Amino acid sequence: MNIEQYVYYILYALVYLMLATVMKYILNIRSASHYSADDQIAEGNMAVGLRRSGAQLGLAIAMIGVMSGNSHPDLINDLIGTVLYGLLAIGFMLVSLFITDKAVLPKANNTEELKQGNIAIGLVEFGTLVMTGILAFASIKGDDGGILSSIVYFIAGQITLVLLVLIYEKVLARKINPVACVLDKNLSAGIYLSGKIIAYGLILQSAIIGNGNVKPPVDALIEYLVAAAAGMVMLYIFEILIDKLLITSTTVTDIIINDQRVAAVQLSLAKVSMALILGMAIL
Repeated sequence: MNIEQYVYYILYALVYLMLATVMKYILNIRSASHYSADDQIAEGNMAVGLRRSGAQLGLAIAMIGVMSGNSHPDLINDLIGTVLYGLLAIGFMLVSLFITDKAVLPKANNTEELKQGNIAIGLVEFGTLVMTGILAFASIKGDDGGILSSIVYFIAGQITLVLLVLIYEKVLARKINPVACVLDKNLSAGIYLSGKIIAYGLILQSAIIGNGNVKPPVDALIEYLVAAAAGMVMLYIFEILIDKLLITSTTVTDIIINDQRVAAVQLSLAKVSMALILGMAIL
């Protein structure tokens, strides 16, 4: 790597820093009627810190999608394009938080819960924001750089993911309601649901990127749905194997009911790891 390339990457890092600062202030304005985010973080409120950390990490993941896409031969125009896509990614983050409030955790005022130190909800928001960065990365990279198509891919991925989470909640609710447990500040439920959301996002990322070539809209939608469905079926099968082979001393229900946090971390990361590998099968 020559000196010129080092300079380019430093410039892109500065662009990320600028965008992360913009997002920080937007999130602060969003929560200003409930609390000062900077004060809450300084006082050690982990829940609020998880929201901001998830937004920063998600934005960085999205920015990798921007930087790995088609670049403009002129540096100035390329930097302008990077800023525009970065602002689009910030918009995705805000939309994702709104959807989490209204669709994933509809019975909670997330911002107020974060003020009260509900780390379980902070974990779900962290997972949602990281997932948003993953979907933004795929939407931008898989589309070869068109803003309108990136938005369409992101919306399709977001809708699919929310439906999957709602289906999962209905299935598991026969034994235990994970959302109610999150509202009750059950950390294991927050860890497990956060990992589940990230794993879903990784599968949908692969479906979007693998469908990135130019096709008629109907064909593109069908291929995306087929790839997403295939990935989810494979993930579900391997999740059963993970539950049986890796977590042998307990069950998902017991993990959440008894708030077994160590087992929840292991199970959550095992599912994310499996989603990373399965995603390669549908790229």
